[in-house]
Amino acid sequence: MSDILFHREDYPFAILEEFGLTAQMILDLPESVHLRLQRGAFSPLLPIKIEQPNGYTRCYAKFCLIETDEGVNLLFSPKLEQLDLNQFSEEEKQLLLSGKAIVADIMESNENDAASSQRIKVFVQIDPDTNNVVYTPSQIIGRNLCSIGQEFNLSEEVLESFWKGKTATIESDIFDEDQPVELTIGIDLFSKTGVMVVYGNAEDWDRAVRLQIPDYSFGNDGCWVKKNGLLSYVEESDFTEEIEEALERMSQENQEGNFMEQSEQIEQSMDFPSSTKQQTR
Repeated sequence: MSDILFHREDYPFAILEEFGLTAQMILDLPESVHLRLQRGAFSPLLPIKIEQPNGYTRCYAKFCLIETDEGVNLLFSPKLEQLDLNQFSEEEKQLLLSGKAIVADIMESNENDAASSQRIKVFVQIDPDTNNVVYTPSQIIGRNLCSIGQEFNLSEEVLESFWKGKTATIESDIFDEDQPVELTIGIDLFSKTGVMVVYGNAEDWDRAVRLQIPDYSFGNDGCWVKKNGLLSYVEESDFTEEIEEALERMSQENQEGNFMEQSEQIEQSMDFPSSTKQQTR
């Protein structure tokens, strides 16, 4: 795929291990996480362990892969403990805390004079995992929206709805005139252009933008367990009864899924439909 920037053999495992993330732990992450990493996007929050002179520091952070002159390296985005939302109205706070990207006025310090500041209009969004607040001047995203709007013939009303964190679902034949497809467009400041276009409806857009990790993600040598939104890694030799039960449930679901798929294939291979078979019995 053209948007794949990195491959698993490129992962800087030695650097990751310095932060308590072994190759085994990384390779056992869900396939959806690997796809994001290979596209240059961030991982979910992972448990970090840093060796200190008097023990270890433990925290959570996301990481992404970057290309440098020395090869593939990492950028970390740590989980912060506090978030200042005092600049925003109650309505804006609720939209931000729900993960929406909105347009708001904020006070920004003058880079040439720290004592002075100016009020500017920006697109702003909260990373719900790290509590980082990110923003960019509204003109930048506005320019991208203008291009998208022209490409998909979006109305002014639809374009203005993006300012309140809404998405827009449209039917488009831009890829194939004979086969229109459903697309959903929305603002995500953590994407490359700030504007995400996804196949499907608003739910599909949310799933694509907000990485969903299951409670139990089994790999070759262990399992990533999600509790209270945070991930921890358990090696196979340390599986608890709860994890074993989850593995058994998943195995049964896979078997049932395979059985249903085989049944459908058998039925499709018959010369007459199932309704006819029922009538002749």
